[in-house]
Amino acid sequence: MAKRWDPQKFWGCYEEVTERSNLRAMAGYPQHGNTCRLLHSVAVAYYSCRLAAMLGIAFHMREMARGALLHDYFFYDAQDGDPAHKGHWSRHPEIAWRNARQELELTGREEDIIRSHMFPVTLRRPPRCREGAVVTLVDKGCSVYEFFKRKRPYPQLASRL
Repeated sequence: MAKRWDPQKFWGCYEEVTERSNLRAMAGYPQHGNTCRLLHSVAVAYYSCRLAAMLGIAFHMREMARGALLHDYFFYDAQDGDPAHKGHWSRHPEIAWRNARQELELTGREEDIIRSHMFPVTLRRPPRCREGAVVTLVDKGCSVYEFFKRKRPYPQLASRL
């Protein structure tokens, strides 16, 4: 567990996940307007770790980063109007979790982060760990920011992808 924020470790974790999964393929799918799903997921992971460090209590930073990177790990455009995507917002955490565990070995904390990130939309699955609570909050904040910031959100993160 760590209290400090180390951007180098974050980007190392990002590289590790992208080498062992299809995470980069999420760049081809939209998320909240003009943001791609990969950039959204990186922003949620990055800002979750930063917020956790600012809180001054210990967090499992690597697991939080991995869980946040994979929290929206699905490969379709949920905004395309396809009737098959009805109920997507409450179903996609389970889809992301299934996809992630097919490619990566996940810890219980990482699974909790992925499966609970839509709380309170999914009332039956609140976060069970503090890392999941932080990711859930940051995901909502990033989503609102992306919805209103229609042009080039997170330029400093986008340049690293």
